[in-house]
Amino acid sequence: MFSDKVAPENLNTKRLDSDFYRPEYIEIDNTLSNLNCVKLGTIGKFFTGPFGSLLPSNLYLNEGIPLFRVGNVGQFEALSENFAYLAPSVHEQLKVSEVVPGDLLLVKASVGEKICKVPEWLPKANITQHIIGIRPNQSKDTDYISAFLFCYYGVGQLQRYSLGSIIQYLGITDAKDVNLYSPDPLVQKYIGDKVRQAEQLRAWAKSVQVEIKAYFDELMPDLDLKTNVYKAPIDSLGNRLDAIFYLPRYVDLDSYLATKPDKVRSLADYLENKISGPAIPSNQFYSNGSGVLVLQTKDIRENYIDQKTCAKITQENAVDLKRFQVSAGTLLMGMSGTIGRTALLFDEADSFIINQRVAALVLKDVKIAGYLCAYLNHSFGRLQLQRYSVGGVQANIGLSEITSAKILVEDRVYAEKISELFIESLIANKLATALTEAAKVLVESLIEGQLTERQLIEAQQALEDGDNSLDQAILSKLSAEGYAIEGATPLFSNVDELYSLLEEAAQAEAEE
Repeated sequence: MFSDKVAPENLNTKRLDSDFYRPEYIEIDNTLSNLNCVKLGTIGKFFTGPFGSLLPSNLYLNEGIPLFRVGNVGQFEALSENFAYLAPSVHEQLKVSEVVPGDLLLVKASVGEKICKVPEWLPKANITQHIIGIRPNQSKDTDYISAFLFCYYGVGQLQRYSLGSIIQYLGITDAKDVNLYSPDPLVQKYIGDKVRQAEQLRAWAKSVQVEIKAYFDELMPDLDLKTNVYKAPIDSLGNRLDAIFYLPRYVDLDSYLATKPDKVRSLADYLENKISGPAIPSNQFYSNGSGVLVLQTKDIRENYIDQKTCAKITQENAVDLKRFQVSAGTLLMGMSGTIGRTALLFDEADSFIINQRVAALVLKDVKIAGYLCAYLNHSFGRLQLQRYSVGGVQANIGLSEITSAKILVEDRVYAEKISELFIESLIANKLATALTEAAKVLVESLIEGQLTERQLIEAQQALEDGDNSLDQAILSKLSAEGYAIEGATPLFSNVDELYSLLEEAAQAEAEE
């Protein structure tokens, strides 16, 4: 709740709702009024997807032209998992909402949280009515625009111009009214390049993980993934009497692994310890400010931890939970819900308290940590874990069942090489997130006067001349709190590592 008096010159006759005049929104307005800004509506053509009745869900297919739904728009990246698809003929009928590489996508309901650019690898797609598409006219750097919209001054305006008491919803007309800070083109390029470098790192990381999956695919036997009516062999029967346990895919995989006794060991053989978390009272959780991160099952993604969704608890509350604190060299897995989704903690700087129904598997054989994570996320691991889960409405699995999973290592030396590459891909993804965060911080630091346009212009000019010393100096002083903030944790602890991976990603891209 707030109470404030609004000056007549700050009133907008189209908006007489009190939330529109929150003090922080007025402050953003006042700050941007002293800078060179243009209306967002001037940067290109705005459009949205077809009304629901024109695009019912019964038109969705498993292949065809990709359809962006809300879940496919992430923060600076398109999320290709769970794409729905349209028949080419349906897409042609909805051509007015076609999106192509370079178009910006803004989700109307998750205001300021979901914005991405259509990637180059997606020749064309379509969008639903819940997404705003923007086809840039190249008057401004597109990736700089996305960085601005994600920064405090962009998010604040998007939230201000949205409507709704329960769910905020952003319309096209209101989105066009957002003030876009427009610095020198070289400044825009410098900041936009950080977003593009993040895209490059993510693409390289994805290609590495695709290659690793292909390796496991070659090892994998042909399994019958469709048959649900079958007769289980007598010698396959154990102490489980539920029919699903004996699906052909499960029995056949088990039989295949049994043919390689000298290459297969249980997951337990690679572990030093295994624990699951306690039930931490939810009233101890909070999201803003500093604190100890709490890892819940919802925060575990395939191969990584989504730290943005993690809750926090105070240092005082964390003291009694010290034995549930996990760090680098640990595999993490949810024990309820989506069984088999595994993440690896690889960064010494990361630490979490695990909550209930999270399994922490502390490795003693860290040389193949990446191999184990990739294996468990592949069908090799997932099918075994899903087989041993129980529960009708929600699947559950215990620690002993998890650690009994059979791990196939055909070639130990190659497994270690896969592990190194896999961890490099995780580092690349983490650096990509840091780069997009850096882009937001650079915009905010410019607006707030912590950095000058001249500094970024000189850094960009030096980069174009092959000198990264000014860029390195700027990056090393960036933190989530701003530029050159004393005592703040830097976004990049090792800038040389960033440059090295960027060079590796660029080389891989050139070789394609």
